[in-house]
Amino acid sequence: MTSTDNAFTREPALSPKMCEEAMAWWLDMQEANFDSPAQAAFMAWRGEHPLHELAWEKALALATQLDSVRTRGDPDLARQALLHSSENGLSRRRAIKGLALLLTTSAGAWLAQDSEVVSRLSADYATGVGEQRRVALNANLSFDLNTRSAINVRHTDHRWDLRLLSGEVLVDTVLNQALAIDTPQVRAQAASARFTVRQLDNGSTQLAVYRGSLQVIPAKASTWTSMQAGQLARFGPLGLVDQAALQANAAAWTEGMIVANGQPLQAFLDELGRYRHGHLGCDRALANLPVWGTYPLADSDRIIDAIAQTLKLDVQRFTRLWVNLRALPATV
Repeated sequence: MTSTDNAFTREPALSPKMCEEAMAWWLDMQEANFDSPAQAAFMAWRGEHPLHELAWEKALALATQLDSVRTRGDPDLARQALLHSSENGLSRRRAIKGLALLLTTSAGAWLAQDSEVVSRLSADYATGVGEQRRVALNANLSFDLNTRSAINVRHTDHRWDLRLLSGEVLVDTVLNQALAIDTPQVRAQAASARFTVRQLDNGSTQLAVYRGSLQVIPAKASTWTSMQAGQLARFGPLGLVDQAALQANAAAWTEGMIVANGQPLQAFLDELGRYRHGHLGCDRALANLPVWGTYPLADSDRIIDAIAQTLKLDVQRFTRLWVNLRALPATV
């Protein structure tokens, strides 16, 4: 068993104190007076212990799942702390302890269900929320990692072996730089190609080919599938799930952009939500409104405001980590 395998099976020893500190920092960051000295102190805390980073990642993950917290704790407590984080000191201390309890009691379950946090901590290359990273392995082989992604890289027997642990990667290989890339669902091979591999939340892998060709074999299949430039396909471990023509701007994220080509509002918000912390959604009645436009990913709040203005919607911001779009309130 490799060290990476061990990282997935060992339960991090998050103490109640670490969890309370992480939630205290999270609540502090919701306040308007969280200034530069406070930011410096927060970064110093994150660097004090490797598990502080894990506790912080779990605190952020909790913020994104308040509407469906999968723990033995009380989800109403988490929601109350989010919406009323500026209450008096006693309420704040009670909220911190309650939220920390959610993190402490759910450590094992989150390790199994949200292992991307652990994979990013142990990966050869990784990105955080809203971060992209370009890595050149040599003059003829490079890759770009999208937001919240992690990958391991090995070079043996004149071939590169990549394993995408989470998220999305764009690989660019030329001059017959032979490589293979694995996810839990598929294995793909290429010699000279430009393509993306993305692990989806539903347990499938999406591949898109921009140049060259790929040979793909699902984890539990015995037959290889060939993909050519211009194709997009999604695979499960047993085989092909669906396929479609590839849109030219599908990899706009490598240029720091996100493109909407008429997709439903909720689908666009789900995609944009990959690049920011917290909850981003809309009222159910608005979910199918079409969205159009090209937007820079550097400021997701500006994108939200632009979409709301175009569609004549109201933006509800309970905190910076909980944003919802709704119809404009009726005027009297």
